[in-house]
Amino acid sequence: MKNLLFLIFWIFSPAILLASEFPLLFDVTDVASDDVLNVREDPSPNSEIWGTIAFNERNVEVIGLSEDRKWGQINSGEISGWVSMRYLSPVPDADWFLSSAQLRCGGTEPFWDMTMNAPSQGVASFQAMVEETPRVYSIDWHGGQIARMNNVIGLGGRNTDGPNGFSAVIRRTDCHDGMSDMSFGLAIDLFLHGDGAPEGYEGCCSIRP
Repeated sequence: MKNLLFLIFWIFSPAILLASEFPLLFDVTDVASDDVLNVREDPSPNSEIWGTIAFNERNVEVIGLSEDRKWGQINSGEISGWVSMRYLSPVPDADWFLSSAQLRCGGTEPFWDMTMNAPSQGVASFQAMVEETPRVYSIDWHGGQIARMNNVIGLGGRNTDGPNGFSAVIRRTDCHDGMSDMSFGLAIDLFLHGDGAPEGYEGCCSIRP
């Protein structure tokens, strides 16, 4: 019942759509068990099919909406495509800016990857391609702008077995990794600090349930 009320409120509230708090997570719904949800090149039923999503797929990240708000932009493999919002139901309490949100961020030059709250709550793990083992941090602070909590957040923490730490600012904005045709709805500025010189990284983030 909670999910149904959330969906009805979301569909019939233009203000929420105009606020565009994307990226958000959705579950595939109303697709027959012997069918799939098509991922199309453009937000049109006549556009070329680039891929498919299972009839019962859960936690699909939608980056944003088409101008008519009938199509959602998602990443499928190494490309970005569009799916019909008619077959997507919003996942409650999955906002990216919450302190409990599971995020995965990464970038290039050099290649690096960082997870937050995944698989463990309150833990961040960073690893650059040149490193054999990840650096693990305990997240000890998290906050957003007072007036625009859903636009920018900051967070940071300390190494679980040493004095080193990290600080990050994540912004809701269009982002591209420069290596693929994927699109992202979150950008990150990351700084690792401790005994040596601080290291700065930039990249994109996605919600990882």
